[in-house]
Amino acid sequence: MRYGIGLALLLMACGGEQNRVRISLPLPPKLDLSLYNQIYIAGFIASDKNQDFDSDAETLNFFRREFIRRNAIDVVEHPPMELSDQDPRSFFDRVQPEFTKIEDMNKEDTLILTGEVSYEILDRSGFRQVEGTDISGNRFYQTRFVEATGYLLKLRIFVYELKEGNLLYRESLQDEIDVDGPPGDTKLAFNALLDRMSTSVLGLFSNTTVRAERNLL
Repeated sequence: MRYGIGLALLLMACGGEQNRVRISLPLPPKLDLSLYNQIYIAGFIASDKNQDFDSDAETLNFFRREFIRRNAIDVVEHPPMELSDQDPRSFFDRVQPEFTKIEDMNKEDTLILTGEVSYEILDRSGFRQVEGTDISGNRFYQTRFVEATGYLLKLRIFVYELKEGNLLYRESLQDEIDVDGPPGDTKLAFNALLDRMSTSVLGLFSNTTVRAERNLL
């Protein structure tokens, strides 16, 4: 019993003020790259056609820039595949022989990055409790109609090896941004969402750093 009381007192003593510190945690690539030295970004299939811009081409260009800028893995300079007529439900199978038909590329050490992108502009307008201040400085809340727009991005990532066209990895990502006001620069919001997802995608092929907070007793 004395040991139990002593342990309780120790926990109470340690449960006082805590200091939070930020730390950086290095993470290795999620994929085993021992057999691969380069990546071919084949392109993306847009499940929702956007009237303002081509989300499939924008996704391809974004990741090409990011892979080159961050020096994640060598990017093959090769035209993208024509995927606009493909059905993503059947195209992204466990084995895709279409990839093995690509020429002028070393198939032994090349990975393929491809996927499906869906981008939606949503009306998030509605009534909210909005805080206000009267002439005396007192705070109050009132119900008011607020116009708002949501930007929703869904990205399905597929990684194949080029030699046999076998699927090595797949992942589904989703993120959204809500902004007060009517729809604005939809392309800007799209790239902001891609940027927020980029660490997850590039982390498949390169070292990344995750920042976190920890409590110090």
